[in-house]
Amino acid sequence: MKSIYFKFVVTYTIIIAVGFLIFGTVLNNLTENYFVSQKQTQLVREAEKIATGLALWYITGFLEQDRLRFEIRFLRDYLNASILLINKNANVILNSDEQVYIDDLNLRKIRDKVFEGEIAVKKLLIGDMIKREYLVIGYPVVINNHVVSGLLLITSTDEIRQTLKMYNRIIWLITLFEVLVVLIITYALTQRIITPIKKLAQASRKIAEGDFSQKIPIPNNSDDEISELISSFNYMTEKLENLEMMRKSFISNVSHELRSPLTSIRGFVEGILDKTIPDDKRDFYLTLVKEEVIKLNNLINQLLELSRLEWGKINLNLSEFKIYSVIAEELIKFEKRIEEKEIDVTLQVDEELVVKADRDLISRVVHNLLDNAIKYNKVGGKIYIYSEVVNGKAYITIQDTGVGIPEKLQKLIWERFYKVDESRSLENGVGLGLSIVKEIIKLHKQNIWVESEEGVGSKFTFTLDLK
Repeated sequence: MKSIYFKFVVTYTIIIAVGFLIFGTVLNNLTENYFVSQKQTQLVREAEKIATGLALWYITGFLEQDRLRFEIRFLRDYLNASILLINKNANVILNSDEQVYIDDLNLRKIRDKVFEGEIAVKKLLIGDMIKREYLVIGYPVVINNHVVSGLLLITSTDEIRQTLKMYNRIIWLITLFEVLVVLIITYALTQRIITPIKKLAQASRKIAEGDFSQKIPIPNNSDDEISELISSFNYMTEKLENLEMMRKSFISNVSHELRSPLTSIRGFVEGILDKTIPDDKRDFYLTLVKEEVIKLNNLINQLLELSRLEWGKINLNLSEFKIYSVIAEELIKFEKRIEEKEIDVTLQVDEELVVKADRDLISRVVHNLLDNAIKYNKVGGKIYIYSEVVNGKAYITIQDTGVGIPEKLQKLIWERFYKVDESRSLENGVGLGLSIVKEIIKLHKQNIWVESEEGVGSKFTFTLDLK
């Protein structure tokens, strides 16, 4: 399989080569046209001087033929162009270079245009065996507004092409240098892109093998898509690592929580069956068995509930109700525990505040938050419950004066199976309560967040839609 680096280099090389080829071709044509145009302009300008000077003097008898021949040969060497005079019959009167001949057909075409008083410009192939390209300028010699003769300047385009060839050689050398520079830059940029991708591929394979400790350093002074990809990858590995830690913790916790009550149940049942437990105490131990079964049932129900929430298997039964009544009902359920810990509860929720939500699910949210507020509070602590209405939403807050949550752990408390308190007692649960709360609030398309300071307490706030 060809690497991305190979594909990048080949693609960029083809694009650059085609681009410079097109550029070179266009530039070559433009340059050639420019040089030819410049030469043409020069010859037309010189033809005008000769036609209004030497040729006119010769035709009017002010200049002898020998003197004229001498002058035009000098001009021929200066202009690097043959100079001819022709008459109306297309006969050559004077030729500065006996080696240059124009066939009769082309000569007549030039003659016709010149004797019409126009300047003729043509490119002709001249030669018997080997044809060479020439630029021919025809200029009328005028006396008293009548064309009496035609002046022809003929120059080979070889000189232009030689100059153009040298010019093109310089251009192509510069182009080749630019291509090499671009390829070097492309190589460097491609390596900058490919290297992190290779590291990502290697790290992904290690993650697939169960090594979640992989972290890829973000390039210095970089704020592009590759850096964003690396940052997202590192975030993913961090989440996977945390999830793996929570999974192991969950297996350990659940195993303990299941094993302890099951061991107790087994011991009590065996004691009853083998008569180790006296008949007069059988009802007492059967009550303990019942309590252990209830605890197991609650644990399993929590797991099933969280699973249904995460998979969207629960449909919202939206209704309008007073949030005060829900909170009051849940407080009654915790009355005994509140009294045992001598917790002072302050309830400042608008009794007429009506929200629109699933009443049973919101009751579960309030229940779980109150449970935590009591569980992690200190003896003689306080719980504040209050409400606000901001921008058309109800804000419900449950605040305690308990142990608080370390700042670095506040993002993790919403993860399933996570527990700030590492104790394995059933009273502390297995870290599912806040996960269930988060999923219920998310199902309502609302928000919930925590503000906490270690040793001071925690404040949980969630939003609900008004009726």
